[in-house]
Amino acid sequence: MATYPDDAQAPITAFSVVADVQFNSTGTSRTDFNLPSTVSHKGEITAFIDGVLQQTTAYDLSNAGQTASFLVAPNASNLTLKTITLPSRFRLNRTFPAVRSVDYSNTSATVNDSNSYLINGNTESFALPSGVNVSTATDFMVFLSGVFQSPDSYTYPSVLLGNQGIDIGDNSAVKLLTNFSGNLTDESPSGHTLNFRDSSASFASSKQLDLDGSAGNFADIADNDDFNILSRDFTLDTFIKPDTGATMTANQTLFAKHARTNNNNYTLRLVGANSNVGFIVNNGGAITELYGGNANGGVNLHVAVSHEKNTNNLRLYVNNVKVAHKSFTATDFAGNVIIGSNSNNASEGERFSGLIEFTRLSHAPRYKSGGLAPITSHTPTVISGAPLGSISSDDTLSVRVFDSEVTTLDRFTSMADRKPDKGFTAERSFDTITFTSQAGYEKRRLRSRRSKRNYSLNYTNITGIEKTAIENFYNARSGEFEAFTFDLSHINESGTITTRFDGPLSVTQVLSTGTALTENFYTVAFKLQETYD
Repeated sequence: MATYPDDAQAPITAFSVVADVQFNSTGTSRTDFNLPSTVSHKGEITAFIDGVLQQTTAYDLSNAGQTASFLVAPNASNLTLKTITLPSRFRLNRTFPAVRSVDYSNTSATVNDSNSYLINGNTESFALPSGVNVSTATDFMVFLSGVFQSPDSYTYPSVLLGNQGIDIGDNSAVKLLTNFSGNLTDESPSGHTLNFRDSSASFASSKQLDLDGSAGNFADIADNDDFNILSRDFTLDTFIKPDTGATMTANQTLFAKHARTNNNNYTLRLVGANSNVGFIVNNGGAITELYGGNANGGVNLHVAVSHEKNTNNLRLYVNNVKVAHKSFTATDFAGNVIIGSNSNNASEGERFSGLIEFTRLSHAPRYKSGGLAPITSHTPTVISGAPLGSISSDDTLSVRVFDSEVTTLDRFTSMADRKPDKGFTAERSFDTITFTSQAGYEKRRLRSRRSKRNYSLNYTNITGIEKTAIENFYNARSGEFEAFTFDLSHINESGTITTRFDGPLSVTQVLSTGTALTENFYTVAFKLQETYD
């Protein structure tokens, strides 16, 4: 059912078009569109998505009045943007929730709050638009390459940025994080206990675990489901500096899980025979091997292996370059985890000699692309890289925030923006039947205990735009034929009632200075009758 005055719409064609531009097949990711001419406020833009006029709340004005930024990608077969001339009479102050946005890309860095952000497969935290004030994830929306992301795809508040940013991963996905800042503490939510086989561990510069490759010079962790990674998403990464010399001629284990029986193990190692990095899985005798990269002594290396379960893709990275990948499936097994050896037996193992700055294990496919930006922090956080943490170099990231309300200029859109300026008349009556005798006596019967209200509305000196809005609404109801809802707030009362037009629509021309609707002025009056049908 139609509602007056909201559905008495202003004809947008009444405003003069300055310029227009069309965009075809806009897709699901594009939100910013350059206007055909510069405007000063949103009311001067008319946007049509596949022929349907959009509310000004669907977009914001950016780029100094040169761009319309949609809250959600239009995904239109045809998007038409027109800029119009809006006379002062039709400029309205309207209060909107402020929508502020920031867009991050892989091509150029975005500066936000004096910090620079770039999608590079390495950056983990991204700031909300500068100056916003939000408290929950319901106050903003995140889009990855134009596709809306649910709040469980990222973490808010950010570990690094607090309420002013998001982390592009599920921070609970990190199951082991050892930064070796002078201790063997696991900083992940799991809080695993690391045991060192020698009497005590040695640390270089209070930030690196210093292993010498001798018997018992390694750390191990008791068996736990967190380390059953072969049948799920995972990323294992570490930052190391191997010693120079004879140790580089032998295999050296960085991270391993070994069962004592049944040929079950996985190992991340340096390969002495060819100075490669290798990740080897022996799953009950079925062996999967990845080799690549260049591991020289005395050189810093970032080594990572990442598994994406839904594609069965296993990838090996050395210094942020994918050096090997293959299809992979395996099952998990019981066994301790060892850092710096492939066996928790002190007399066995391909023990590592050198420095380890951190080791991190996440239940998330952190790396997917072929190449990544060099790692900038050797003290990583628990930000893991879950659904959004694996964004690749061809992705875009947009954050749109519903901030506090702002008052801005908009345009006249319906008779909801025009009160009856000559006031109104309201009448209330009850339907009764009266019997009158010859002697003049009367007897009355009440047909209904529900009263009916009547209203007379008068608009004086309104332009042809408002007159046409009322006239079109009247014609669409076929005059008195069709009932509609009347919003009583239009006459400063509360609630709504069902009404119909009562009698003709009275239109009197007051002044004409031209042929345009904006150049003609009228007085319009009509009556409304409450009805129960």
